[in-house]
Amino acid sequence: MMADIVNLSKKLFYDRLKKYPLAKGGYYFHVPEVERWARIILQKNPDIDAEVVLVAVWLHDIGSFPHTKQDHARDHAVAGMRIANVFLKKHHYDAQKTRMILHCIRAHRCRDVKPKTKEAKCVACSDSASHLTDYVYLRMMIDARTINDKQLAGYARDKLERDYDDLSFFPHIQKELTPLYLAWKRLLSEYHKI
Repeated sequence: MMADIVNLSKKLFYDRLKKYPLAKGGYYFHVPEVERWARIILQKNPDIDAEVVLVAVWLHDIGSFPHTKQDHARDHAVAGMRIANVFLKKHHYDAQKTRMILHCIRAHRCRDVKPKTKEAKCVACSDSASHLTDYVYLRMMIDARTINDKQLAGYARDKLERDYDDLSFFPHIQKELTPLYLAWKRLLSEYHKI
């Protein structure tokens, strides 16, 4: 059953990307990278429900597309939770695990809703870890320079700090990524000077 629902979640993710080509960009790299980090955490934490985590990984950003100008005010975690709920009900998925997945999706940003379960902490940490091993901060800095937006440049630096804080759910991951965090911090502080 686990492989089935995880593969169905992955299929839903890729099917939606095909429908909304403007959303493709970094998502093709980002979500598999989140899965990679989730599997690293799951290996060392066998008490975490892997099925819940892996389904949530593939659905955590599903509410990010379609993405229009009107969507900027919309919280993609709220939209993603709705999409995931319909999807999981359609597949007659376990109600308790559905609630766990929905919490993972809703809390993955660690903003207004904080992760309460080990599974939600795993998804949030994996998402943040993937940002450090991705190019998301650099993309923000390039965008900030292109449109001369100092606020966006500040957002990239703030996001790095939030992501690093989210790694504290799993201290061994935070320790492993500290050198990379420090490198990003230096790069971001220097980038706007160039």
